[in-house]
Amino acid sequence: MKSVVRIMSIALASLFVLVSCDKDKVDYNKPENELTENIGYLSLGNMQASVLEDTENIDSATRAEGVDINNFDVVITNKAGEAVASFKYGERPTEPIALEGGVYLISMSSSEMAGAAWETPVYAGKKEVVITRKQTTSVTDLVCKLANIKVSVIYSADLQEQLDHDNTSMSVALGDSELVFEYGNESAGYFAPEAAENTLKLTFTCRYTGENKDITMTNEIKGVKAAQWRKINVVVQHAADGTATIGIVCDTWTYDEEITFDTSVVMMEEVIPDDTDIPVIVWEGHDLAEAFELTDDMFDAEGNFTRSINLDVVAKAPIKNFIVKVASDNADFMTAYSQIMSADEDLCDATASAAILKMMGYPTNVKGETTARIKLAAQAELLKSYEGTHSYEITVTDENGAHATATLTIKYGQNVAPQIAWVGYDIDKRQTIKSDDTCMIRITAPLAIQDFEIEIVSATLNAQELQAVGLAAKFSLVNSTEMFTSLSGLGFPVGDEVYNQTLISEDQLNITNFLGILGMLGAGDHDFVMTVTDMEGNATTKTVMMRFE
Repeated sequence: MKSVVRIMSIALASLFVLVSCDKDKVDYNKPENELTENIGYLSLGNMQASVLEDTENIDSATRAEGVDINNFDVVITNKAGEAVASFKYGERPTEPIALEGGVYLISMSSSEMAGAAWETPVYAGKKEVVITRKQTTSVTDLVCKLANIKVSVIYSADLQEQLDHDNTSMSVALGDSELVFEYGNESAGYFAPEAAENTLKLTFTCRYTGENKDITMTNEIKGVKAAQWRKINVVVQHAADGTATIGIVCDTWTYDEEITFDTSVVMMEEVIPDDTDIPVIVWEGHDLAEAFELTDDMFDAEGNFTRSINLDVVAKAPIKNFIVKVASDNADFMTAYSQIMSADEDLCDATASAAILKMMGYPTNVKGETTARIKLAAQAELLKSYEGTHSYEITVTDENGAHATATLTIKYGQNVAPQIAWVGYDIDKRQTIKSDDTCMIRITAPLAIQDFEIEIVSATLNAQELQAVGLAAKFSLVNSTEMFTSLSGLGFPVGDEVYNQTLISEDQLNITNFLGILGMLGAGDHDFVMTVTDMEGNATTKTVMMRFE
């Protein structure tokens, strides 16, 4: 073993002399914790939350007082779902919060949600953030909306004299939760959703005036979602033969009017416009609530996009404003987009020229029209050039004041795990290597590298021998700072050359020098088990398997 250590020590010393002239040095004057700790910062001091406040438009209803957003609970959880911080919104920290690098979810809610209760709206919102080592991520806005389902029951005027009010009620149930609306009770009931789409089960019991016989009817309302108000109206339905029966009509209202919350005043009542009067924004065949995954197979060999991304707008009155707000978690995409046109543009009064709008797939003469189409396929090549999640928030307002907002989210490369390639070789097979061969590794990580670990498994090179020359059988190119000098001399990138990078080229990870050392040990197998983990926690492991004969 002494001879092996001596050989390796001499070889390493020679290599350090050779590479010191042309390889950048790591800055070891930095504080040690800056090199070893994967710590970033989350700033909430300037966060301004808002509430999509639900409003009552039943004439006889009691106006509800606005909620106090300062009492909302804020919880920050890591990707494993573990809470790392919690506080009231009004007591949020003014100084940045130190967190380990990774993905976090900021959740905000007004209270816990009961299965079913009277007059207990719950407002909630969430935002996902990525914390990057040594950088500060600021959150400036977070929108809370109604998290439960609102239900109310009213009766048409022509039923008031026909029904025995003391023996008339409507039972509404969602799963095991149930509320009974007695006749005349116009209070709102709030139900906790059990899924993305829910089914309300209705049981209507009544007795006609002057009779002793109860009548029971059942019905179901399917596809009910959070933030919806289901207004159940009991009516008289007249048939063609002159007979009349009792029927149920259910109107759906969705709370999509953003109201910036001001804790100094009481939120006032506002009438919600009928859904049938607002502009409609659709992409036929696609649900805008679901992100659209842009993939390489959507482009032909010449790079042409072979699909369509057409958003159609139909308004009942002439369009007055047509605002497109573009956002992305990739700053480079935003820079590229902003060089072409504004990321916040009213197409009815655009600052961009008609030629630019047409090039980007936007309508050029939308003001005063009742229909319009956005052809985002024109931006497919731009979107494909930048990994990340890109969103297009579209708000259309007509001359009557009716408006609608929809957001199209497009993702590219978000599901791509890190890739490890051995340049010139099949990495999944053991390769017979000579001392004068090359060993260059190429790493791609669309979501940026969080850690890069390597384990050396060798039949003739054991842990003691590695330790004698400043290495270990397993190490991290991001966190094993005590080995950075030795690793750099052997052709490994270290520290910030690896952390938060999306590409490590074969020129950066060239361990050909190491082959000379391994060749000195004689015949045998030597494996480098490489594990690359990105910022989302996706990990890829590949083994560079070498055989010296």
